[in-house]
Amino acid sequence: MAYSIGEFARLSGITATTLRAWQRRYGLLKPERTDGGHRLYSDEDVQQALKILDWVKKGVPIGQVKSLLGRPAPRRANNWQTLQQAMLQKLQEGKIESLRQMIYDAGREYPRPELVTHVLRPLRSQISANVAAAMTLREILDGILIAYTSFCLEGDKKAPGDNILISGWYLNDPCEIWLEALTRTGQGHRIDILPVPPAALAPEIFPDRKWLLVTSGKLTAARKKQVAQWQQQVSLEVIIL
Repeated sequence: MAYSIGEFARLSGITATTLRAWQRRYGLLKPERTDGGHRLYSDEDVQQALKILDWVKKGVPIGQVKSLLGRPAPRRANNWQTLQQAMLQKLQEGKIESLRQMIYDAGREYPRPELVTHVLRPLRSQISANVAAAMTLREILDGILIAYTSFCLEGDKKAPGDNILISGWYLNDPCEIWLEALTRTGQGHRIDILPVPPAALAPEIFPDRKWLLVTSGKLTAARKKQVAQWQQQVSLEVIIL
């Protein structure tokens, strides 16, 4: 079988942007080309991509993966923590543009769900102290994350896929809405965000869209009842942090 880059991205669960970065910067994939120059991937390429992904999820730096592909099983590494600390250092030194570029590069080279889970959320937790300096650093970081997520969402607008609305619901940290959206970019979704959790939700006004509600803690009986009522009207999922 031969797959276009879009088909290959859906099969492997890896964004087209990341696939291109793996090929151009690291020589990890070598697809054929059509006469028009479009990439064509084989079933063997799919298996290779999944092996690469297995190493990356274990925290191995993408630049080291090529020499490890022949090994039988991934080893654990601390690249996630190394990347997280490098970003923290840039932030603390006030190197905002350098941090911005580091986050954008990481978003191309690593699967975004893993990047959010292993780097961006822990990084935000490190600077969560309720003091002026830490709060300022976190606001700067959140601004970069929101801008990057917006960039990724805009890139998805032209792609075929379903329509999703993401909102907070009884959520004290609005940036979590953006992080949840980031984990879903590049996967065939056209996503819109309600950036500030509203006091009251009315999902029924957009019945043709899937709703994702991001909330904290366990759902109370009353909230479970409300979700059940909404789910009779629209496609709705609750993400509990």
